[in-house]
Amino acid sequence: MAKVSNMSTRDVLDQLHAAIAALGEEDVRDLPEADLTEQIDQLVAILHQLDSHLTKVANAVIARTTFSVPEVLAA
Repeated sequence: MAKVSNMSTRDVLDQLHAAIAALGEEDVRDLPEADLTEQIDQLVAILHQLDSHLTKVANAVIARTTFSVPEVLAA
């Protein structure tokens, strides 16, 4: 997997879109079972890493956002 630490968010998203497009174009029907299993294992590992990073980003966004609930004053 490519190191993305010096890449912009836009560059990373462009690569993700390109990877998704490439996966969609691949015909896996004739691949040997071992190759399919290896690809699935790699995809699962990558998805776990992506999920972890997205969770960190979401938590950072939530931490920056202030949710204020207006106080209801008695009449």
